[in-house]
Amino acid sequence: MKKLIAFILALSLFAVMSATALATEIDQDDDPQRASATITTSIAPTYVVSIPENTSVMFNAAETSFGSIQVTQAQLEPDKQIRVSLTSEAPDGAFQLVNSADETRTIPYEVKDANGVFTSGVYTKAGDRTDLTINISQEDWNAAYAGSYSDTVTFTVSYEAIH
Repeated sequence: MKKLIAFILALSLFAVMSATALATEIDQDDDPQRASATITTSIAPTYVVSIPENTSVMFNAAETSFGSIQVTQAQLEPDKQIRVSLTSEAPDGAFQLVNSADETRTIPYEVKDANGVFTSGVYTKAGDRTDLTINISQEDWNAAYAGSYSDTVTFTVSYEAIH
């Protein structure tokens, strides 16, 4: 067994020593005596986007923090951006909390950022962020029936060309 291991090690050492180094040779007769080499690398686009977690809205709250969308890491191409879109899975795509006992009973709401109603945002670097809130008018609270309500929203993250 020791002989086999010694043989394999010797063979490996021989293979490493006989590997040819790729290099440009400069002959003493070349004038001027210089050569060039190209150094390359490639970085694949990569990004990490943090999105809000599940949120509970207190009864009669006009505005509830929904957390934030934040780019925590980004290696993007110069002409590209990250787009985050928000959609509701409620019937007809409207942003509304649906009563679990009667789907015809709903509470409309809006997801807002600092500029108003949020449907999508674009991000180009790590640290870009959008703070979100869930807003329900007092009129909609007053018209709501008792019960449990919910909605599922979907954040779609895409990598696209800057328009």
